[in-house]
Amino acid sequence: MSRKLSRLSKKSGFTLIELLVVIAIIALLIGILLPALGQARKQGQAAKCAANLHHVGQAMATYLGENNGVFPAAYIYPYDGDGNYDLNDQESVNDHPYGYIHWSYYLYSGGKAPAEAFQCPSIQYGGAPRTNPGRAGWADGQVDQNGNSGPPGTVEDRQAEFLAYGGNAAIFPRNKFTTTMSGGPRINRFVNEKEINSGRVILAGEFQSNWKVIGADQGNGVLSKSHRSINPFFSASSGSDEYNVPPEMSTFTYRPDANYGLRSINDSSVGWIDTSNVSEANAVGRHHPNGDKWGGSSNFLYCDGHVERKTIFTTLQNAEWGNRYFAITGDNRIAN
Repeated sequence: MSRKLSRLSKKSGFTLIELLVVIAIIALLIGILLPALGQARKQGQAAKCAANLHHVGQAMATYLGENNGVFPAAYIYPYDGDGNYDLNDQESVNDHPYGYIHWSYYLYSGGKAPAEAFQCPSIQYGGAPRTNPGRAGWADGQVDQNGNSGPPGTVEDRQAEFLAYGGNAAIFPRNKFTTTMSGGPRINRFVNEKEINSGRVILAGEFQSNWKVIGADQGNGVLSKSHRSINPFFSASSGSDEYNVPPEMSTFTYRPDANYGLRSINDSSVGWIDTSNVSEANAVGRHHPNGDKWGGSSNFLYCDGHVERKTIFTTLQNAEWGNRYFAITGDNRIAN
């Protein structure tokens, strides 16, 4: 009986060749499945990012309902630690010792949206850090406005800790409400939702996954400019400086060149959100699947609250950032 069991035991084992064949088949299956799983993961992240952006849109709709349909400023400088501010006297706090108040603050501080709604899982840290993180939320290589490179900073902005989305500068005005602040004949103005064909105009889009692209090189680190909105427009007379366009002239355009001022996604130069040399549209993310030669696709929130995923090139080509630079005084039409 024991001999029979021994013979059966020997027959049930794997030979070395059979084992190698099994391993090869498993390796082949992994090689086939991993790219598909990676693609599915990217699609899932893009969907989560779109859902968060839609949540931001819903929160903004609530804000508009409470504020007579007027969009908030992109950012303003408070004059004290309690967040009080004077829109007609931003120059006296031009060194912003109390940081910034960003439009995201009006949404999450009032419970309209959690701070996590401003993040995207496809982006490192979930988004770009605040200019002044204060106690938490620092990114590697970041410095705040005072040159600090880590906590605890002395200044903390009223802004989502990590921000994946930049507003449309045509809708979110900067704090240049006087000529002293703007440095030109034009100034910013608040925008009412009734002025906009909401279903066709972008309210906000994703920032690039590399937060330093929207920063400013300070030598010992990079200063985040995540509080700034995205201005895709140019002027024939003053480039990306919208304030020095003569008020009676409508010379804004989407096209500084045949490629709408876009650069390769591999160009990681610092300063795309605050420069006169390249289009600020380069600050828009290109990290989701189904892109073009400029990079991947991105999620965009429209003023009516719906979200679409497409390429930045498509939005510029179709003039989806608006047919007017609503947030600036003077003739603000966009040339075709």
